[in-house]
Amino acid sequence: MRVLPLISSLMSLANVDVGGAVSRRAKGMGYALVAIVFLLTAYVLAVGALAFFLAEHMSTWAALAIIALGFVGMAGLVFWFGSLSARAEEQRAREVAEARQKATLGTLTGLALGGGSTKTLIIAALAGVLAGGLLGTKGSDPQD
Repeated sequence: MRVLPLISSLMSLANVDVGGAVSRRAKGMGYALVAIVFLLTAYVLAVGALAFFLAEHMSTWAALAIIALGFVGMAGLVFWFGSLSARAEEQRAREVAEARQKATLGTLTGLALGGGSTKTLIIAALAGVLAGGLLGTKGSDPQD
């Protein structure tokens, strides 16, 4: 019986990348934490720097605004870089999923064209439906 190796290969192609999804979420949380640290640092340094430096050069309110805006800009850059990184990761994950689907369909097509028995083709078709359901997108992306 050549059915068990076929099912085994199809199921290995349908492997869902849970670890990658968790890793992407962890990276997103890491970027958010870095941005929060910058925002908290902006508050603390703005108060300290105003007391020493800007008391001599300009009004206290203007100095506070300049320092706070600088760190808010840095936090914005961190969020922007994090979003670019997340988009790149999602694109790579999408490409891997498409490659798995093509490999699964290629295996099924090769089996069908190879003149397999009816029972083998039915089992392969059922495995293909299962693999296609596992590999398909779970939600709709309005940008696609």
